[in-house]
Amino acid sequence: MDKDTIVANATPLIPSAVGIVRISGDKSLDIGKKLFSLPEKVEERKVYFGKIKDRHGEVIDEGLIVYFKAPRSFTGEDVVEIYPHGSIPVIKKIIEEAIFYGARFAEPGEFTKRAFLNGKIDLTQAEAIAELIEAKTEAASKAAVSLLEGKLSKKINELKELLLDLVSLIEAEINFPEDVEEIPDDEIKNKLETVLNQLKELLKTYKKGEFLREGIKLAIVGRPNVGKSSLFNALIGYERAIVSEYKGTTRDFIEESLNIKGIPVKLLDTAGIRETEDKIEKIGIQKALEKVEEADIVLFVFDASEGITEEDLKIYERIKEKNPIIVANKSDLVLDKKEKKYYFKDILFVSSKTQENIDLLEETIFQKLGLLENKDEDIFINFRQYTKIKQAVEILENTLKDIDFYLNQKEILMLEIQEAEKHLEEITGEITTEDILGNIFSKFCIGK
Repeated sequence: MDKDTIVANATPLIPSAVGIVRISGDKSLDIGKKLFSLPEKVEERKVYFGKIKDRHGEVIDEGLIVYFKAPRSFTGEDVVEIYPHGSIPVIKKIIEEAIFYGARFAEPGEFTKRAFLNGKIDLTQAEAIAELIEAKTEAASKAAVSLLEGKLSKKINELKELLLDLVSLIEAEINFPEDVEEIPDDEIKNKLETVLNQLKELLKTYKKGEFLREGIKLAIVGRPNVGKSSLFNALIGYERAIVSEYKGTTRDFIEESLNIKGIPVKLLDTAGIRETEDKIEKIGIQKALEKVEEADIVLFVFDASEGITEEDLKIYERIKEKNPIIVANKSDLVLDKKEKKYYFKDILFVSSKTQENIDLLEETIFQKLGLLENKDEDIFINFRQYTKIKQAVEILENTLKDIDFYLNQKEILMLEIQEAEKHLEEITGEITTEDILGNIFSKFCIGK
């Protein structure tokens, strides 16, 4: 790890009441003393007020400064934080002066990277910081805080300890056969199955975690004039899409973001799909089909007052691989829902006009995505963690599949368990490489 001193703005470069400039490294206190008039002996964690001056003695601003002595700081190094007014020129000038006195501008995520390398946090907690900053909803921020508190680390460490204990028992049995009793086969299988089942449960949290972090892409599809735009407006709560009795009004897709049950949803109202000679409308229809491919879930909408038409069925054939929710819109115009043939068994009748079953539609969307399962989950893994857990799961599954062979070849069994354990160690960062760290921390914002 570089031992040089780094500096960056820890708040965005926008006009604000207060800004923060963070300095970390061996020279941080010396630089702070050159920028501020501080006493010879600076007390750690004490707030000092004064004038901030440049190298020529000119006053840049007045503000506060705090010194955090290593290792009792976020990075584990000496850290100085300066709190001037949130003026862009002032923040830039302070950074410029700090660089003049021997610091260098920090890379994205470098403060957090130093915290990890100095043992202040593990890799899952470092990733949680980035996820917390990027959180779009309260649910996403709560999930990130859970990781920041170390709940995933604790779970991974518990499972790793189970594997480590098993390896120790097997190793003792191999090396000291006369002094150590043979481990019962059932005990080995039970411990491996326990770890495997709990890892599989963690894998299930990945998709929901992705929805919490990135949101759901939901596309509304159907032929013209079935009320797609009306349904779009009903879901977002105001008139965003143009509603018209004329076919082909929506020629391009319309996109809007909203929040349903704490999860961000990107809602796409697509052009009505039909046979047309209009070149512009054809382009819109092609884009609609492309958006269907991108969507996590699709609403296939038809007009309940007309029933299913041949044109509806042709559209359904083009999108049925997405397993869409079948939505019969304009249900307020239907007195008897048995009077027409609707072809599909599971149909949700809604009315964009009266709001009938709009809440039920939202529930159905979440149920289809597996987001309504009654689980007290607060750990949601990311893609990197998912990959490592999956690798450990595959090793344990293959081991249990041929467990009779491995029970007769304990040396090989021990190596397989150690390989699974290694993947778990990579999750928390006990084993890592510079390439992995570079990839993770490059996604952080400057100053964090």
